[in-house]
Amino acid sequence: MTRVDVRSSALLGVAARLDGCAEAVRDEAAVLAASAVRGPGLAPDLRARLTWLAGPAGLWGEALSVEALAARLRAAARAYEEVERAVASLLRSVGAAADRAGTLGWLVDGTAGPGLDPVPPRWDPRPVTGAGDLVALGADLDGGRVRVVELERPDGGSAWVVAVPGTQEWSPTAGGNPFDLTADVRAVTGDATVAAAGVTAALARAQRDAGRGAEGRQDPVLLVGHSQGGIHAAALAADPAFRRRFRTTHVVTTGAPVGLFPVPPSVDVLSVEHADDPVPTLDLTPNPARDTWRTLRVGSGPAVDAGRHAREGYEATVRAAEGAPRGTVSGLDAWEVGVAAFLHRPVRSVTETQVRRVVASTGTEGRM
Repeated sequence: MTRVDVRSSALLGVAARLDGCAEAVRDEAAVLAASAVRGPGLAPDLRARLTWLAGPAGLWGEALSVEALAARLRAAARAYEEVERAVASLLRSVGAAADRAGTLGWLVDGTAGPGLDPVPPRWDPRPVTGAGDLVALGADLDGGRVRVVELERPDGGSAWVVAVPGTQEWSPTAGGNPFDLTADVRAVTGDATVAAAGVTAALARAQRDAGRGAEGRQDPVLLVGHSQGGIHAAALAADPAFRRRFRTTHVVTTGAPVGLFPVPPSVDVLSVEHADDPVPTLDLTPNPARDTWRTLRVGSGPAVDAGRHAREGYEATVRAAEGAPRGTVSGLDAWEVGVAAFLHRPVRSVTETQVRRVVASTGTEGRM
């Protein structure tokens, strides 16, 4: 079952429950009406009240209103399904176009897997105090770097924050840096990518080096990324195999089109979007509206300003939201409570890994 089916089914399920409520209300109205007609010794004013309560202005009318709402939900489910399937068709077309481009040597991501090189960290260890600090972890990740921060939990265990970089190369020909245009296209169409495999391997290596092999499976993991980094973060959180290997509890994305990824409700997502940044809308799909997926959309739009896509601008937006009076930014306070395992905790280790695309036929880094 696709996520389109899940969302449509959810709307239809609500509509069915509303129909059931309407039927129950109508039954109650019938009982009241019968009591008004047949009840012996009822005072005239009470009989009149019962008749009014059971009639069009009372319960019967409410039942009709509930049924009308159910009908609108069913219509919305049909419309939603049509739009989502059109988007899915469009993404299939994009994927097919990418496959055709592969005959020219473009957008080809098939390799022997990622190459991994440990590199000295560029981030000074310090406690993460909020969403702004999480977004800031995406700074200085050029060259295909993935940053993994191990935090100390109160129970002595570890929590992990993985910062995934955005797009760094724009050539249609895949090169040594896997965080490129090829990964953009392949990831958004649902294909596995070397970049995502590199993120997985970098986290696994960091846990192993910290002595958290088997124990690490119970450690909470937060994925944070800007633009393409957000795409990979959402894609990994939506991947059952990744969640079985790593206890993924939170995702933070900025400026990323992630509405189509079937991230389960067990993963808490915070998505930040600028209304005048065109990139978050490239999937033509709004983010799910649920308690565990909060979207902070800033600005009025629909004017397009490519400069609003910069990671630094998103960091400033998030820090401004954190500095606003408590309760003025919808959902942010509740999100901070849920992400407490990652905030204000001592840093145990910081590892950075440079991920490389390796050519399958030769086992060397280079262009496909």
